[in-house]
Amino acid sequence: MKKITVKVSDEIYSLLLDLSARRQETVSSIVRKILEKGLTQEAAESGIDAVTEAVRKAMRDVLRPTEDRLAKLMAKAAVAAATAMYMNVQTIADLGKHNAVEIYNEARVKAAAYLKERDDNE
Repeated sequence: MKKITVKVSDEIYSLLLDLSARRQETVSSIVRKILEKGLTQEAAESGIDAVTEAVRKAMRDVLRPTEDRLAKLMAKAAVAAATAMYMNVQTIADLGKHNAVEIYNEARVKAAAYLKERDDNE
């Protein structure tokens, strides 16, 4: 074993002496155990942090293509929905209805209410 010298406050020193007397161990033995326990715990926490970060990075790498694909699908769906909306308004106007925009606004309010409804499966 290697020898080291550590300076502690008077309060810590008296606590170590009391603990030494109660356990009937040397102060060196107690300090050694405390250091080992602290260092072991610190190493374990550092290891957990490293593992956690590695898992998070792996999950990001795996999920990134799926997220990108879903974003592209959502963009395509939004374009398709907007195209359908404007085509419907144009069709209503072409049929001679002069209130096509009013019909569109009513349909939009109904669609928003429908989306807010709770589904039985939720």
